[in-house]
Amino acid sequence: MSYLRAALLIFAIQAVFAGIGWYAYGQLGAIIATLIALLFHVLVLWKADRVVLRLHNAREVDMEDTNPMVRVYVQECRALADQIGLTRPRTFIVDTHQPNAFVTGRDALHASIAVTTGLLMTLSRHEARAVIAHELAHVKRGDSLAMGVAAAVSAALNRVTWVVFGPIGLARPVARFISRTIAQLSASKSREYAADKEAARIVGRPLDLANALEKIERHAMSLLNPTAEKNPATAHLYVIDPLHARNRGRHSSHPTTEKRVSRLRNMAETLRSEEQNA
Repeated sequence: MSYLRAALLIFAIQAVFAGIGWYAYGQLGAIIATLIALLFHVLVLWKADRVVLRLHNAREVDMEDTNPMVRVYVQECRALADQIGLTRPRTFIVDTHQPNAFVTGRDALHASIAVTTGLLMTLSRHEARAVIAHELAHVKRGDSLAMGVAAAVSAALNRVTWVVFGPIGLARPVARFISRTIAQLSASKSREYAADKEAARIVGRPLDLANALEKIERHAMSLLNPTAEKNPATAHLYVIDPLHARNRGRHSSHPTTEKRVSRLRNMAETLRSEEQNA
């Protein structure tokens, strides 16, 4: 389904490019615009992860880092990837006080996971581990392709819109509208539920993820994530919508945290009952 979403998104944008080309220059314009769009999408498919990481000023880290919290994070990523049979992802840090995390990459062989400094400072080790498991669940399910393509395409269109409308002063609202619309089209609330369920299964402690989601949501409402605010089309990548409440609009890219937590608590209760009856 994630690959289908990516294909549909690419097809839709191809159609838009072709339509604009036809309107401006007729059949030849449509052909040229389609070829340009095709080249653009090839580049996006190969570079989406780099684009997303660059947008968030993410820096790569490893076990040689001087910060012990960072080393624990890298260690957990590697251990969980080994546990579920995934290639170890590259690990990144985004410097912001808001606790959050996201994953990007065209497939499991090219996955990159990023967490914020706020997440390392706010969550317990078990909670952070559950969030990492959630992101790796997206990789295992093949979600990261559609998510990354949508973010990269939106970012590119965002910049183009800024150039076109900037002199008129309409760049910011128009660019934000386009970015959020594409993010909404690519977002899948069922995808988040599925990743939550898989993460709970991986770590065996649904309440760890439930508690982590509640903490992240609470901080996301009060702490700004500057790079996410500048690039709203990447909001759907995060474990919790990183946009401040005033910028989320009516439709968040995520299911409500209350519903996600409720499902996880029900899972925990079911596991507890099964253990008691065993």
